[in-house]
Amino acid sequence: MTFLGPLAAVTLTHVLEKAGVIVDALLVAAVLSLPAQRLGARARSLAMAAALLLTPVLLAAALWNSGKVATLHHHPLEGVAAVVGAVLIVAALAHLFHKRPMLFPLLAIAALPFRIPLGKISNGLLIPLYVVMAAALVDHMVRTWRQGAEEPGEDGRESGRPQLLEYTLSAYVLLYAIQATYTTDFTKALEQVGFFYVPFALLFSLLRTVRWDRELVRRCLWVIASLAVLFVLVGFGEFLRHHLLLNPTLDSDAYFVRINSLFYDPNIFGRFLALTMIVLAAAMLFDSRRRHVLAAAGALAVMWVGLLLSGSQSSIAALLVGLAVVGAGYWGGRVAAGVAVLAAAVVLVVALLGGASLHVDLSNSSSANAETSGRYSLVTEGVDRFADRPLYGYGSGSFAREYCLHAPCGPTTTRDSHTTPVTVAAEQGVIGLAVYLALLAACLGRLFGGALLGGVERPGGLARLAVAAAFAGLVVHTLLYADFLEDPISWVLLAVGTALAWAAAERGGATSAT
Repeated sequence: MTFLGPLAAVTLTHVLEKAGVIVDALLVAAVLSLPAQRLGARARSLAMAAALLLTPVLLAAALWNSGKVATLHHHPLEGVAAVVGAVLIVAALAHLFHKRPMLFPLLAIAALPFRIPLGKISNGLLIPLYVVMAAALVDHMVRTWRQGAEEPGEDGRESGRPQLLEYTLSAYVLLYAIQATYTTDFTKALEQVGFFYVPFALLFSLLRTVRWDRELVRRCLWVIASLAVLFVLVGFGEFLRHHLLLNPTLDSDAYFVRINSLFYDPNIFGRFLALTMIVLAAAMLFDSRRRHVLAAAGALAVMWVGLLLSGSQSSIAALLVGLAVVGAGYWGGRVAAGVAVLAAAVVLVVALLGGASLHVDLSNSSSANAETSGRYSLVTEGVDRFADRPLYGYGSGSFAREYCLHAPCGPTTTRDSHTTPVTVAAEQGVIGLAVYLALLAACLGRLFGGALLGGVERPGGLARLAVAAAFAGLVVHTLLYADFLEDPISWVLLAVGTALAWAAAERGGATSAT
């Protein structure tokens, strides 16, 4: 009977891990959706702190057992030193944010693209962003407990009440955690919750209380535009050397190097460029100062070349959709719709005329799969998995493992569906799809409510239009490449759009924040 001891220990560990994920999601749901009347500012800050502390504990245990940070097994002192260093940096930044609150949103925006390699974790971790978020949370807690206000913003004003967006975000995260209890890949689900949903939800909660005035928006735009140009220049170096700095396996047998700059994936690099171009184009169209217009046009030209060299068709599609939204705000809906229809017609004609030369045959699965870099097989297998379990799916984070159980997988095989609805359908079934669609509707309602209909002439109108257009482009990108709430940019756009919507409501510029 001695073998029952280790078995019981393993079972208890798994139960505790799954319970921990659900508790983490419940803490996030409390932070996002409970109104101030029922949960005071101090209690809410405690929930944020509990999530901040619980998440790394769950991740550390899972990564340690999975061997993804095997280096720390042999050099534990390095891990201890890293933790101590991170705590000191967080404390220093929190003190700096307390003295100069506007540094937090600027540093958060600047940290969005940067990932740090860690062990065998693919694509690295957003460690700089996590550090900035943790420091801002410490500063938030200090302010809350000193002021004792019911629900203070970073500038002392009262935050808006949670509505449909906050509730659907909470439901999405909580459902994902619950469906992780029966997944075939719990470690993947835990990483999704711990590395993405929990920290980004906390970041959203902090950024939505910032007062995004004209000066702060201008500085943030300057930061992301400068970073985008810098990344493109790095990409030019990769193109000339025919070698990628990160993830060089992508260029091993390529005649044309798809540059990815300091990103691990050219499509994520392309997404960052496309969204930056959308926001910058909106600012340029509504700016009458010649010097600013010329500078923006030059930056856009550089980014466009970088986007082409990334070879990301999904990013180009996202750019076109975002620019159409900007055009609707500038020229009016009819003109923008006409341009969008014309662009779609051109793309369709090119696709039809070029089909023969590209040898794309969708009637042949092998040919279609080869020409789409494995995407055809990923989508069809995802649909099949949904058909097998249409109600509740195979569980959160299970797509890659289930795909390889039903399709041949090699070391370099792409295993993620790259299409958010397909991933949700296969992993979470109709239940997850319903919450996902409700969340999309809530996001679009929050960002577009008054952004176009209210007119860009109103205070904050241009910023709301730019944010809404960028988010529309991001949604299109997720339909073609995935990574919706796994991308911090989604949460940042929602946070900024929320803050601007609340500000518009305070000024009487909107009847509801949606």
